[in-house]
Amino acid sequence: MIRRTVIIVNRALFVILLLTLPRILSCHKSNEISQANALDLLFQSGHMELIRQVPLKFSTYHVQGLDIAEQFYFVTSVDREQDRAWLFKVDRQNARLISKKELTDGALIHPGGLQYDGRSLWVPNAEYKRQSRTMVYGLDPDTLEIRTSFSVHDHIGAIASDGKSLLYGVNWDALHFYTWDIDGRKLNKVDSPTSMAYQDIKYFAGKLLCSGHKDDVSAVDIIDPENWTLIKRFVLPKDRWKSSLTREGMAFDGNLYFLPDDGPDSRILIFTLQ
Repeated sequence: MIRRTVIIVNRALFVILLLTLPRILSCHKSNEISQANALDLLFQSGHMELIRQVPLKFSTYHVQGLDIAEQFYFVTSVDREQDRAWLFKVDRQNARLISKKELTDGALIHPGGLQYDGRSLWVPNAEYKRQSRTMVYGLDPDTLEIRTSFSVHDHIGAIASDGKSLLYGVNWDALHFYTWDIDGRKLNKVDSPTSMAYQDIKYFAGKLLCSGHKDDVSAVDIIDPENWTLIKRFVLPKDRWKSSLTREGMAFDGNLYFLPDDGPDSRILIFTLQ
């Protein structure tokens, strides 16, 4: 009797799995399609329009990077007067500071561009000089506690994650791109395909979105990490803003988010693409 009951239960669980599996696969596929559609919008757009400004209600010091999750903004910053490195977690509904974590570690005071990949928050923290050293941290997005870390013998100014097994980074002025696995083993180092000084980078739908500036040009470049070629440059307006929009933090989810100014006037500027 017990054996028969177990068989019936197992069959029922199998039927439930068959019924729910298409829905699970559909959700995953839908997310991939959504990212692809958003990237296509960036490819096809020629203009953008400011739709919202989000004043940050705390001292942001010298902003370095920006990323977004469903409910939160994440911001990295360096307090140059006190030589301290900070990571801030901000409520997207009201711009209230939820928590902060000091990343200062001796001479490591310069956190850079960061990315939340759905599981971990990846942040580089370097010495404040070129050709120096960096610790790359994988943090818990809920507690901001460090889960994993590895060292790099260069100044890494921004890092991106594919959410699976690869991390990408750029060094000071983005002269080189690096690729590591999530354990920190270096897989590749290549010259940048452009002369842009990238400040923040994001892995998105198989490509790297890289925001930066060079001379009087401010742009978001789309780079293919398979062959390290520039495949699209989205040039940004510059006359209306106090600072170049790509001076520091950038994020993307179909809209473009920039955090160009330091506190006490830090504002996240959100643009829709047209």
